Amino acid sequence: MLATLSPTTSDEGFCNLIRTYHVSCPHEFTNFDNLEDFLEERVAALINGKGPQYLAILNFTEDRLLKLETSGLRRELPGFTVLLDEENKTAIIKLKLGIPHEMARWIFAEIFLEERARLGLPRNIFVPTGSGRYQFSNGLSKEPDTSYVPETREGPGDFPSFVVEVGVSQSLLQLRQDARLWLQKTSGETKVILLIIFNIPAGTLAMERWQHATSPPPRKTRSGNLFVPEKVQLVTYDNNAQQVTADQSAP
Repeated sequence: MLATLSPTTSDEGFCNLIRTYHVSCPHEFTNFDNLEDFLEERVAALINGKGPQYLAILNFTEDRLLKLETSGLRRELPGFTVLLDEENKTAIIKLKLGIPHEMARWIFAEIFLEERARLGLPRNIFVPTGSGRYQFSNGLSKEPDTSYVPETREGPGDFPSFVVEVGVSQSLLQLRQDARLWLQKTSGETKVILLIIFNIPAGTLAMERWQHATSPPPRKTRSGNLFVPEKVQLVTYDNNAQQVTADQSAP
């Protein structure tokens, strides 16, 4: 479906992540055991269709996240990606739904690489950067599910050109906020976002492609160019009907 967002979430709109991501009942971090119990409980609820995929963690900082990673404790937690607001000590965590989540991510990666080869593009034209964390402005940092950068990019801190975010259908609102964040806060470096949205009970999988709006063009603000996110394509696969449908108005 061709759709231009109106109104657009402003750069400043991401300052309050809990409100922007419509997350209720935030959890306050006190220690590892406390966080582990909370995440395991939330994953079980998500798998049973009775809980959200996106969670808010209060009193959580970059130092605490790094401590979990360097100690190996993060590997003991249920899988998740994180959007961190260092200034306000708040994290938005997106839970991974185990095997379906990983299958969607890796199957797409295989198809993407096969298509690159079919088109005869050089093997190193896109470099996979996985789910490494990227630093935005105003103390925000985020992990994608999968990302790619052009081989011509020079620095390790450069933002990815192409980002994939995977989630369940009830998280569509939050997934679209992820797309807006990547497109608005990377100074135009991130060009395309692919949202992969699966609905296990219905047996469907949808893909939305987001990019910068071409009309109107980016405009200058005091903080730089304002890039407007736009959903430009929707493709849906129905496993029951073994049928793929695409919005005919999409390019």
